[in-house]
Amino acid sequence: MGAQASHGASQPSTQNPIPELHLCRPKAFYTLPSGSRLAYDEYGTSSGRPIIYFHDGGSSRLECAFFHASARQLGFRLIAIDRPGIGCSDYYSVLTPSQFCDDVMLLINQLGITDFGVMSLGAGGIYALNLARNYPDRVSFNLSLAGLPGNVFNEVSGQSYATSCWNEFTPPLIKLLVRIKQRFFPDDPEQSIERLQQYLSFTDRKALSNPRVLEILALDHGEALRLGNRGVAQDLAVCFRKLEFSLMDVTIPTMIWQGCADRLSKRSDCEYMAAHMPNANLYRVPNRGHFFFVHSMDEVFGRLHTLKHQETAIAA
Repeated sequence: MGAQASHGASQPSTQNPIPELHLCRPKAFYTLPSGSRLAYDEYGTSSGRPIIYFHDGGSSRLECAFFHASARQLGFRLIAIDRPGIGCSDYYSVLTPSQFCDDVMLLINQLGITDFGVMSLGAGGIYALNLARNYPDRVSFNLSLAGLPGNVFNEVSGQSYATSCWNEFTPPLIKLLVRIKQRFFPDDPEQSIERLQQYLSFTDRKALSNPRVLEILALDHGEALRLGNRGVAQDLAVCFRKLEFSLMDVTIPTMIWQGCADRLSKRSDCEYMAAHMPNANLYRVPNRGHFFFVHSMDEVFGRLHTLKHQETAIAA
């Protein structure tokens, strides 16, 4: 589908823009049949339309705090889940995104939710796509912030034997390198954010000059490593696996959002997603970068309301 320019960045919500995180304690745990526990928090409004949120690689459920005020104002209930070994979720072995998505569905069923959307930032989109593709009768829309890294797309046929072997080798290599790096060269959250800013556009560096934004990023980074680096290493390895299906298989309405000045996510990757998904649109936010969501979530959630009204009109 086509790309569209947004109508300009909306102003950030001023009423309690980011909730207090209460020493990072999760709202609740869900115990899987295996005995492992998944930690999750809820943001927005408890009476709103439910959305399952998948955090970016190297992040935690706390990342969802950035969307709290807009979700509450516009009537969405965000459920953010720590993946295994991240934040307060127990570590257990996960080999594929689909495996974790099946566990997420057990939690969703326990919460009594029948119809919901999925939302993700960056590499978390690999899980959102798998859930949308595997449960199309339950997932009503997909909201992707900053798209997906292009190396996960599995649309190219006839790849060489060497390429195929490399694709199999990459996830365990990522897992090993992350664990070695954190073991011998550990970062504190402030160091990680300082290093990140070297790669950001001016508009992103300006967004990160807000002390509260920096506080959330630091808390989120620290929370991701609460149990050590094993969970983050495993998660990044899973996030960078090739998709096990074609993007054409994801038929639900999909909105892909990206800031025009984003230097962390490639414009071409977002355009590729939009072009290869049958019901997708790309929205690019002018004068904003990777962290466009700090300012523009009112507009993003407002578009979701428009989508809901269109679905209602079609059903009628």
